[in-house]
Amino acid sequence: MSTKDNDKYVFCKIIEELSFADIDKAAIDYARYDLIDTLGVSLAGATSPGIDEIITLHNAWEGKPESSVWGRGCKLPAPSAAMVNGAMAHALDFDDTLDFAGNIHIGASVIPAVLAMADRAGGVSGKDLLTGIAAGMEVSSRLAEIATDDIGWHRTGAFGIFGATVAACKIMGMEAPMIREALGIALSQASGTRQCILDGALTKRLQAGFAASNAVTSAIYAEAGLTGAQDPFWGKYGFFEMYQGGKYDRSKDLSRLGEKFLITELSFKPYPCGRPTHKFVLAAIRAYEEMVFRKLALAQISKISVQCSKQVHERHMHNSKPDRAPENQIEAQFHVCFLIASALVNGKFGLNELENIDQETALSLMDVIEWNPVESDYSGDVVGVLYVEYSSGDNIEIDISESSVAQPSSSVGKLVADKFESCIQYAVGTPGSKISEQLLEIMFSIEDMRNSTELTTRLLEIN
Repeated sequence: MSTKDNDKYVFCKIIEELSFADIDKAAIDYARYDLIDTLGVSLAGATSPGIDEIITLHNAWEGKPESSVWGRGCKLPAPSAAMVNGAMAHALDFDDTLDFAGNIHIGASVIPAVLAMADRAGGVSGKDLLTGIAAGMEVSSRLAEIATDDIGWHRTGAFGIFGATVAACKIMGMEAPMIREALGIALSQASGTRQCILDGALTKRLQAGFAASNAVTSAIYAEAGLTGAQDPFWGKYGFFEMYQGGKYDRSKDLSRLGEKFLITELSFKPYPCGRPTHKFVLAAIRAYEEMVFRKLALAQISKISVQCSKQVHERHMHNSKPDRAPENQIEAQFHVCFLIASALVNGKFGLNELENIDQETALSLMDVIEWNPVESDYSGDVVGVLYVEYSSGDNIEIDISESSVAQPSSSVGKLVADKFESCIQYAVGTPGSKISEQLLEIMFSIEDMRNSTELTTRLLEIN
């Protein structure tokens, strides 16, 4: 391999040497926020469809009980625990997202891999935990940014495995050559497309689990002396040439990893549905608020029109036909017409609304929704307009804009804390307030924690 090719993998040495002190405060904060957010949505998703089946299967296969399964009161081998926790993290599609890089969900693979490996090691310090999280998240973010064209991969799985592998390696204290081997092994396991989204299949949540589990396996295999491709990203048959068909930004690599952290641009979802649908949900909530302010009646709505560019319509039309109600939660999370109807009926869209996809009032309202794609590309912030017409002759008009769902960094800490509390309340009911308060106290000062098992033991006890 040429010196130039080796230079592209200098980031493995950067990862080996990266310490807590090397990471700026903003990036540490976002690593912490992602830990809080991922654990919250995982506990809320701990009994979602498919999770019981995975746990039953992995328990039946047995193995060393070394890593905690959050909120389920059991331990499994590290790869199995990462599998279950990763699937729980993505089960409600409520986890983090990098809005501009194919909407990759990073925490759903990185956090389960980190905590599984930390448990397997008997625990690590809070600083080492955050360092591993930040390193893994950053690698996933940078790889997603390099891939300029979105050609159908579910990046949460196909790209996320690499960041999760880096995180697992960091927790294990690996040196650069072994990190590179682990990434090569991960290349042989990278997978996951968006067909499962179109088909409403449970494999959407499983793909996050596959990434976390296979990342743990890759790191363990490398430690055992197994070898992987030496040029996993830029080689002739490497990730970007094979998985992206060469459609990636060749001016970017990971050689300056850690100089500026991209993870500070992560978003944390306020609604449990696909991130590109959030702008429609918020427009519907604002229409609801205006309807209440003007004392208009829901029963008087005669027509709802979603006017947008043809490009926006084409992105959502397959999942969002007004005459076809969602048959399960996965379909509901991407069904723009259902989401608009539910938000207009309830004035919000949260976990309880996602659970209630058979709500008759919302399904009836879908009958009067229509898409109105137009030639205008709505270039700029506004991507469309939501029109609500009433039999009384009244009308409501709300812009559908990208900036409406932007998150100022100054508000993110409170957002994830409030969201965590609501997720715990959803998961365990009345005792949730005390549990969330105790866990938030731990996580907001986790760099002072001597052993990460203080956190995972508490997670094990919640059920």
